Amino acid sequence: MATPQDDLRVFALASGSSGNAMLVQAGKTNLLIDAGLPLRTLAPLLARRGVRENELDGILLTHEHPDHCSGAGPLARKMRAPLIANPPTLEAYADRDELPFHARSLTTGAEMGIGCIGIRSFPVPHDAIDPVGYVLEVGSNRIAYMTDTGSRTEAMQQALHGVHLAIVEANYDHDWLWRGSYPEELKARVASDTGHLSNAECAELITRRLEAEGALSIWLAHLSRINNSPSLAKRSVLAQVTSRTRVPFTLEVALRDHPSVSWRAGEKAVQLSLL
Repeated sequence: MATPQDDLRVFALASGSSGNAMLVQAGKTNLLIDAGLPLRTLAPLLARRGVRENELDGILLTHEHPDHCSGAGPLARKMRAPLIANPPTLEAYADRDELPFHARSLTTGAEMGIGCIGIRSFPVPHDAIDPVGYVLEVGSNRIAYMTDTGSRTEAMQQALHGVHLAIVEANYDHDWLWRGSYPEELKARVASDTGHLSNAECAELITRRLEAEGALSIWLAHLSRINNSPSLAKRSVLAQVTSRTRVPFTLEVALRDHPSVSWRAGEKAVQLSLL
């Protein structure tokens, strides 16, 4: 019989400025990281993966921006699942949607368990009130999730310690951003230390982890529709990482607006499409 550790699975439901949601399943435990899609979209996506009413154990929020939490309240009410976030994020979310459902506070840097999944949050640099990433652990298997991160930090690097799957932002290509159509003020915001992570910075973060600890599965996440593309991000990060290390790794892309890549403990990532 498979144990929760053997049955750890991750599904990218969406990853981008139009909405973010990652489903993590281990045994009978179902967790959603971010809920930035409408309920009418999220509920069927979850149902296709066997998660129906009363079967979602928690919704982890990284921060209060709409593309990460716009569907959180409606989904929590429908599924009777708690929202889990640090107090400033819960307070910021409550300003847009009352909380007539259960919410659980997880102070930044603290740990908790939901079912068979251990959860630890860590700070990331972004222009939100108290943004975080998450490390999830089931037995000896670990997953790290970090998007909306304006710059590389030691906390982010430490979060990659011991992980088997790293979901890391690769939001923009430097040349595409600065030669593109965004207003100068928006370009500066994206490229700031509290904006988003570029392909090059993502590659540096990954390279350091590979050199320190060995093989890893990687998903590039939260790609910009305007300032990046799945093929460019994968090609750019792959070239930069392989020029610096010979440590083996798999590299896939979580797409912006529909389910794309999935992963199971002990297996390589499966990419459905780069269309």
